Amino acid sequence: MDNFEKELNENRPTREKESIDFGLFEPHWKDMWWGMPEFVMKDASPQRRIVMNFMTEEDVKEFAEKLGIRINKRTDSAWYPGQKPLEKNKFEYTGPPEDSKYPVCIPSKGRADVQTTGKLLDQLGVSYKFFVEETEAEEYIKHLGKNKVVVMPFHDLGRGSVPARNYIWEWCKKRGFKRHWTVDDNITTFTRCNHNRRLKVTGGGFFRAMEDFVDRYENIVMAGPHDQGFVRDRSPNHPPYLFNSRIYSCILLKTDLPHRWRGRYNEDTDLSLRLLKDGYCTLLFYVLLMNKGKTFDGGKTKGALKGGNTDNVYNTNDYRKSFAKSLQKQHPDVVDIVFKFNRWHHQVDYSKFKRNKPILKPDITPIKSNDEYGMKLIKRK
Repeated sequence: MDNFEKELNENRPTREKESIDFGLFEPHWKDMWWGMPEFVMKDASPQRRIVMNFMTEEDVKEFAEKLGIRINKRTDSAWYPGQKPLEKNKFEYTGPPEDSKYPVCIPSKGRADVQTTGKLLDQLGVSYKFFVEETEAEEYIKHLGKNKVVVMPFHDLGRGSVPARNYIWEWCKKRGFKRHWTVDDNITTFTRCNHNRRLKVTGGGFFRAMEDFVDRYENIVMAGPHDQGFVRDRSPNHPPYLFNSRIYSCILLKTDLPHRWRGRYNEDTDLSLRLLKDGYCTLLFYVLLMNKGKTFDGGKTKGALKGGNTDNVYNTNDYRKSFAKSLQKQHPDVVDIVFKFNRWHHQVDYSKFKRNKPILKPDITPIKSNDEYGMKLIKRK
């Protein structure tokens, strides 16, 4: 492992001085992360940032040449001296397949022949079922087999994935499952963050590790992996999880809750906020991550997946202002509307939920060792 760590961190400098320790403000994550996969993070964020302004593209070009760095028209930040890009797909976490403890349910529409999530779960050895509308059942069964498809008795209700998610919730409740996973059908990769690197996971208990951690606590009712786009390889020193934020796209949910999915837009954020307002905790994993494929947008985005809810939900033609307004109407006390990145966004203040603290079950005894859940770091051939 030592040789792997050295090669993983080759040419990856860290700060001269570490940033503030999170443990000064909250219970230190190491006191809670026992018995879980190893998590080592050095602070690789910049020691200092300076904003440079240029009047012309010629000035930019001259500046880049003098410093010996590469800058193109899309560059909005750079390192000096330039840092060697991380090699992709050189390392990965693999291991024996391991099924999840709780059922993995995938609501899907229009993607019988291009589904990506199922292929990833097959690789991990995790069993699953696709929940599909009655009009698409035959096509999904053709591609996936009858045992992997649950047919829902409705179609084209115009409310996105909400009816399917509620059908899944009731389906799991009738079968007595304590928790259940609701997972989007366009996930392209599961990854693990360790030693300042995000590496693909192709085996081991990826789902089981999250389930076991959540099951230690009485009041964590909603959890899941963060999107890897928000946890960079050069991330600052952060803990392996974040309490009391939005959980989305790959969700482990307590089944006996009185709430259900509602509305048409931002249902993940809405449910997260309702549960937080009830005093429960949510948990977003930074150590175990997912990567989602882009939804088809008429050919604008290369490699985007067809199907999904593009036609009946996302085509609002108002720069997604309807999305933001609907959430603000549901939660005016914590939601503002802002315009950035060429469209409207909701902006949620989660700070008021810091008082929601996780409660460890009385029969849980901490241990001092790590458990890799079968995930083994290898160098790909």
